[in-house]
Order: sequence, then structure tokens, then C-alpha cells
Amino acid sequence: MVRYLLISTIVALAIGILVGRYVLLPKTTGQEPVINDKFDEVRAGGYQFISPLLECEPGMNASNLIGLNTLQKEINSLIENEKKISALTNAAVYFRDLNNGPWFGVNEHESFSPASLLKLPVMMAYYKKSEKVPDLLQRKVKYEAKDPLLQQNIIPTNSIEKGKDYAIDELIERMMIYSDNGALTLLENNIEPALIDRITLDLGVETATEATPEDFMSVKGYSGLFRILYNASYLEKNLSEKALEILSRTEFTKGIVGGVPKSIKVSHKFGERELNDQIKQLHDCGIVYHPHSPYLLCIMTRGSDFTTLERIIARISSITFHGIESRVNK
Repeated sequence: MVRYLLISTIVALAIGILVGRYVLLPKTTGQEPVINDKFDEVRAGGYQFISPLLECEPGMNASNLIGLNTLQKEINSLIENEKKISALTNAAVYFRDLNNGPWFGVNEHESFSPASLLKLPVMMAYYKKSEKVPDLLQRKVKYEAKDPLLQQNIIPTNSIEKGKDYAIDELIERMMIYSDNGALTLLENNIEPALIDRITLDLGVETATEATPEDFMSVKGYSGLFRILYNASYLEKNLSEKALEILSRTEFTKGIVGGVPKSIKVSHKFGERELNDQIKQLHDCGIVYHPHSPYLLCIMTRGSDFTTLERIIARISSITFHGIESRVNK
């Protein structure tokens, strides 16, 4: 009898907790900000670009949601208006507060062509391999320029030269900072393709196959790569820090960087693809190191004019930054 009463009490308590959480948690549609009301994150300090996640503790802080509904609506309104008056066909946005995790999305599940965004998994594949092969990044390879390169509309200001030897470390920097397709080709030719695929497979990001269409990656999916680097939860801490430091020197400044003050560091990667005169895509994803509230912002756009797409990405970035400024100053 005592055992029966004890079991009944435990079951009742469990049901009570579940019901209580169901009542307290907001119902979402995927288009609304989502509060991370289950955990408060505990992170290690001492780094400039990463914030290693040590543990999560139970907690609830509804104030995390303040301002995000308004910010999401303003961005959605901008996109819908630009679709009516400009060369924009569509855009998707994913935002995440990197302190405690609340996020929102606009068309966050829509698929786009990742283009040069896929250079990030290549860098991560080399860094992951270097954890077991310490001298890998210092090894040198020669650029023979045998393979045709993908056309680029945003031309690198600094490209590798035929017949020269380059250290893997330097090629990675050139690939990420200048988005040099020659460096990309050379790096891809000197690593097992399965190691690159393993990055996206391990991290749950959309992975291309032979049957994959041109558009297959979402802002929400791709953003996971930056979260992994920021949390230093996949690569060793020094390599995660190194990756984001390199990305903070990305040459492209007309997207997310163009929407924040010059004093703010941004670690990001852009991608562009032109399918024909009427279908162009431009994306920019990364971490904005707001001094009080660092956040992840990923923007993918589709339209018929690159200049328009650059302007819209910068505008979304500006709206986001000023929205966060208002939020933290309340």
C-alpha cells in the first residue's frame, strides 16, 4: 500500500510538472521568436571570438523576448515591401541571441543555393583533421590551375597564382577572407571529400548529394555552423577561435558589415550565385559582436540585381543592430 501511494505521488508530481511547463511555454509557429526558457547558459571567458559553452542550468527569463517580436515584424515588412518595389524576389532571415538563445526567423526554412557559403565546411574539415594531424596546416601544395573555376561576380582582390606553393593555412585564409575560388579548388583537391561531407552530416546541416537541386540550404540550417564555432563544441577551442578570427577579416563589407558601426566586429561569410540575367542570389551569414549582446544573423536573398540585394542585406543588418541597441538599453 505504501509503495502504491509512493508511485501515485511520483506520477502525480511528474504530470503536474509537465502540465505546468505546457501552460508556461509559448506556442510557436516557427515564424515567431522562441524563448530559451528552459536553460541559462554558463560559458567560459578569456576569448575574443568564441564563448565556449560549459553547461546549461534551469531557468526562465521572459525578458529575453522583449523587442524581438517588433524586430521580426519590421524585417518581414521590409522584405515584403522590397518585393513589391525592387528587384528582390524573396529573402530569408535567421536571428539568434548568443547570450541566452532566443531566436526568430523570417522564411527561415526556404531553400537557397549556398554558393561560397560552402567554403566554411571546407575550412572546418581541415581544422578537424588537423586535430589528429598536427602538421597538416603547415604542409605546402602547388597550384597548377588545371581545374576550371566557378565564375564570381564579386571578384577577389587577392588570388593565388599558378605555379606557386602555398601552405594549407594560407590557402584557408585566402579562401575565407577573399573568397578565392582557386584556393578553394586546391584545398578540395587535397582532402578526402568525405571529411568535408562529415562536417555537415555531423552538425545536422543540409548536405548536397548528386540528386540535390540548386537550392537546398536554409538560413536556419546554415546558421548552425556559426553556433558550433561560437560555442567551441565541435572543434578545439583554439581552432574555433582561429576560424572566427579569420572570418572577422572577410573582405566583403557591403552586406551585414555595411549595416553596423565600423567599431563592431563581424565574423561572417558571404556567398553569391548567378544562374541567369534574372536569377541572382546573394547571402551573408555570421556573428555580430555587439558589446552587450552578441548575435548570429543569417540573410539569404534572391532577385535580379546584386546591388539591390547588397542594399537589402545591409538594411536588414542595420535594422537588427539598432533593434538590439534599443533592447539592451531598456
